[in-house]
Amino acid sequence: MFNIQNSPNHSEVGSTQNFQLQAPCMTHQGQSVTNFCKQPGCLMPLCPKCIPQHLDKHRQQGQFADLVTVDEMHEETLQLINTQLTNLNYAIQLLQQFKDSKTDAHGKLHTKLNNSKLRVQQMVDQFFDELLNELDQVTKTDRTHLDVELQQMERSLNSKIQEFQQIDQKLRTPKYLKQIIQLQTTNFLQQTQQQRVECEAFIEEVSKHTLDIQIDEQELYFLKIQLAQYASIKNAEYYKNQQIQSSASIPKNTAYNHPYLTSDIQTAKVEQSPYKRLEQQFQQVGISNFTINLPDFYDPLCSQKYLHYFTDKSIFFLNLEWVQNPRWQEIRLNCQVPIKSSSVRSQQGDIFVIGGYIGNQLSSQIFRLDFKQQTLLSTDQLQYPRHSSAPIFLQNKLYVLGGQNQSEDMTSIEGLELQLNKSRAVLETRVTLPKMNQGGANLTVCAFRQYIIKSTPLEVFDTKLLKWTSLNHNINRGVGMVAINNSNVLIFGSGQYQLLKMVDQQNLSFAIENLPNPPQIGQIQNGSLIHLGKIYAVTSSYNFIIGTPDGWTL
Repeated sequence: MFNIQNSPNHSEVGSTQNFQLQAPCMTHQGQSVTNFCKQPGCLMPLCPKCIPQHLDKHRQQGQFADLVTVDEMHEETLQLINTQLTNLNYAIQLLQQFKDSKTDAHGKLHTKLNNSKLRVQQMVDQFFDELLNELDQVTKTDRTHLDVELQQMERSLNSKIQEFQQIDQKLRTPKYLKQIIQLQTTNFLQQTQQQRVECEAFIEEVSKHTLDIQIDEQELYFLKIQLAQYASIKNAEYYKNQQIQSSASIPKNTAYNHPYLTSDIQTAKVEQSPYKRLEQQFQQVGISNFTINLPDFYDPLCSQKYLHYFTDKSIFFLNLEWVQNPRWQEIRLNCQVPIKSSSVRSQQGDIFVIGGYIGNQLSSQIFRLDFKQQTLLSTDQLQYPRHSSAPIFLQNKLYVLGGQNQSEDMTSIEGLELQLNKSRAVLETRVTLPKMNQGGANLTVCAFRQYIIKSTPLEVFDTKLLKWTSLNHNINRGVGMVAINNSNVLIFGSGQYQLLKMVDQQNLSFAIENLPNPPQIGQIQNGSLIHLGKIYAVTSSYNFIIGTPDGWTL
């Protein structure tokens, strides 16, 4: 509970009108102060002998003295204090009301979230109840029809079995020669063989329509995305990123030149306003701070969390779950990997191979790696063929930047919506995207909020406004870039170790800060990622590196 001592009431203020100030004059010995000069910058206590001299002083300065009695000045000061105490008490009331509302709001937010959860649970329960009822109905129908067909087939087979049993018995009698001749001169055996074939065909046909429950784990990922669109916590990022700072007082020097104030008054300490402190914390979130607090790149449901690189007929991958014994593993492919193609991974663990040369032909194909079949499956194609492009996934949309058409640098960017749960991707309507100012082969790209940042040179693409912005910062080729929080992008490798800091989102303004102790890392392949609070990347020499705020491991 907040407390400020209550201000005096009006009766208490009125009772001070007869208060007599007993203060000696510093100029005239034996005289007491009876008046004040209220002229701004003056505020001089005066005795009767001081008044004529003080009036002359103001006249010489072309001013008029503003004299009041000590009682009037005292009364005015008390009223001023009373007004300020009233204002502060009102502010305390507002603060208490706000505090109470925030406490109540926490419970209301829990109730609101639980209600939304209940509605989802009710919908899920209703869906599965209806599915179970449908299963019961179709199972009953299926059993009825299937039983009839099975009984017919079973009677037919049993009839043939009885016939063969009778033939078998006749073959064990002296008349067996007659039975052999009959079997050889009729098509009885061929009919029986045909019946067996028909039985197998019947089983195969029925099996095609056998009831089963289809479970698509990939769709569960998209369901989670839909749930996040249904219910989310507004302004949560602000509280996640806010760094609690010390509320130490900030010294503020005040000069005292008035003759009535002693010279040994201590320097005042003025506590920083909580509002200003919060505002300053918000502005400094992530600034000059190598803190990794973004979610993992891969979806939690993903079972293929790999670093990877391709050779002509192999893929080498590093399972990020094997951090205790990390090592590259090779899978030989049943096909040739396009020369100078690019590869990219999705949050669901799918690996795509884009463009490059198939034989001597420049390709626009997009392939998906099939781990089970150990091959590349064609999923779709780009609008323009290219090699050495820079692909990246952002919000389940594939963007392909730059590259080269034969030997000519390309500045175009293509965006594709991929249905990742289908064996063949289905493209949504393509949108013509504006070109980069400068493109080329083997660009470095990273996703940052709603933006795609590429180098070199540094340019930022807003995927919502579909607009490019150039940044006036020099970056070497072959660097690694990865967003480490909602304010900073880490640039590392190829002789650089810096933070690219967003300082103004409205105007899309960034600043560069050099970090100390740069790691000795060469060029980095495109596609660095964050997993379990660590940065993973692959160098151009196919070494993997792991980075944390404490250091780097090669």
